[in-house]
Amino acid sequence: MIVTGTWEILARSQGLIEKETAMTLEDGRYVIGRPEYYRPLPHLGMALERIGLDPDGDYSPSKENLQKIMLAHIMTVPYETLDSCDYMRKVDFAPEYLFEKFVLNRRGGYCYEINGFLQAILEGLGYECYPLSGRLLFGQTVFSPMGHRTTVVKIDGRRYLCDVGYGAGCAEGPVDIDDPGIQDVLGYRFSIRHHDGAQFGDITLVKHADDGTESDFYCVYLHPHTLLEFISSNERAQLSDRRVVRLRTETGSIVVDGTKFRRKVGKEVFEEEITSYPQFYKILTQEFNMIVPRWSFSDTWPREMAFDEAECRKEAMR
Repeated sequence: MIVTGTWEILARSQGLIEKETAMTLEDGRYVIGRPEYYRPLPHLGMALERIGLDPDGDYSPSKENLQKIMLAHIMTVPYETLDSCDYMRKVDFAPEYLFEKFVLNRRGGYCYEINGFLQAILEGLGYECYPLSGRLLFGQTVFSPMGHRTTVVKIDGRRYLCDVGYGAGCAEGPVDIDDPGIQDVLGYRFSIRHHDGAQFGDITLVKHADDGTESDFYCVYLHPHTLLEFISSNERAQLSDRRVVRLRTETGSIVVDGTKFRRKVGKEVFEEEITSYPQFYKILTQEFNMIVPRWSFSDTWPREMAFDEAECRKEAMR
């Protein structure tokens, strides 16, 4: 049984929540309106293969295994905004949708989707975890809307902040929420700052640079959220004004930022201008290993107006 705040999921049938699934509050009984968000992934083994792990391996709950899963995820699943920027498709994060998008089409997504996929994998492996909501800061002092999803994983009484939802640059392993010191996470240093739980949440993830400076990455509220609480904020997410595809690699990272494609190898950065959709399609399929349909793009680069998906299908069949 997964406990999310005062909510408790009561009805599970072999791990699959059916339509009239009940949830309780302290003063009554309620029914989940969107049970599809609580179903498990259709095939856990295929999800593990998608992130480069042996589906028959032992990934039982431990900090070491959690680190292994997170790094594998970051190295294989890109952060990307193609659905909202180029495809003009509605973004969803129900596990069945994520399985089709991430596993079958080898795509990525933004934080609600990517951290949702991680949580679904971890739950399938027996980890105790729940989502949190927060505000992105990136070293700035601008007060931004609640627009980030991350995950807390509990192992042996310890709480770990786990986030694979930014592609590159975030902590690439679990950060112990209750450790007061600076923690080394695969060569990068992070710490957790606790505060009063007001508008900046309960904790802030702080990134420490080699020169001694520090920057606030994001702040989150520690009270557990139900998945339903992310639906409305997901529908309000404003991502369509910026095209981003970002993936961590063994030597650095590869990034599409607007009309630029950048490859970082160590401290060197190589950049090329994207001038056409055929070129963009080649980058997505060969560099990021995605499965994307050609008809999803317009003939003009960059996109100047939204293309109707049904019309694109008709055009592709002519």
